[in-house]
Amino acid sequence: MNMKVVLKYFLVFSCFILTYSAYGEDANKIFQQANEAYMKKDYSTAIELYETMVQEGSKSANLFYNLGNAYFKNEHLAQSILYYERALRLSPNNKDIIHNIAFANQKIIDDMETMPELIIYKWIRNFYSLFSSNTWAVIACVCCIAMFIAVGFMIVSRMHKRRVYLFFISLICFVLLIISIAFSIMQYQQSNRSDEAIITQASVVVKSMPDQSGTDLFTVHEGLKVKITDKV
Repeated sequence: MNMKVVLKYFLVFSCFILTYSAYGEDANKIFQQANEAYMKKDYSTAIELYETMVQEGSKSANLFYNLGNAYFKNEHLAQSILYYERALRLSPNNKDIIHNIAFANQKIIDDMETMPELIIYKWIRNFYSLFSSNTWAVIACVCCIAMFIAVGFMIVSRMHKRRVYLFFISLICFVLLIISIAFSIMQYQQSNRSDEAIITQASVVVKSMPDQSGTDLFTVHEGLKVKITDKV
């Protein structure tokens, strides 16, 4: 590879870094302006600025949480719950988000009966929700490195007792590696699932069949969280 090609790639990489840095600075500036508007109780301006960041691809628990707060203060219940739910996906154990969702849900008119959740599934969900998908992936990498180190020492060790200990350590690291990978996948799927929705219309009539000629069964209102089980 000659010097011209190296210089070309270096310039492209430098331009990418500068562009990314400039975008980050602009996003931080808009975020700060939105926070200032929120503190001044100018919720409409805050919503507009937060939404600008969302449309430009910004995605964080703090952004969605602040946007949910702004919508709630501006008396847009459905949009506030929508962004609280999006924030919770990125930060599943954030107590402030959980509290605000519970508070906002008290404003919902509908009182729908939900199916009870299996306790074992609830335990698993609570456990993999302790960390984000990326954090579980990092834990998996650490377990993998630790396992290879333990296996390496086990191979070179001449003491039988030490080799037995190292074998069990490597086995534990392997089990933790599998669990971490599984939880990382589960958390990623949870964060990107598309089978849930928030009713954003003031009211929606639920029919007995997916056709306008279907019988009206009942009415649901804005803010209600639903799960999509099938599409026709």
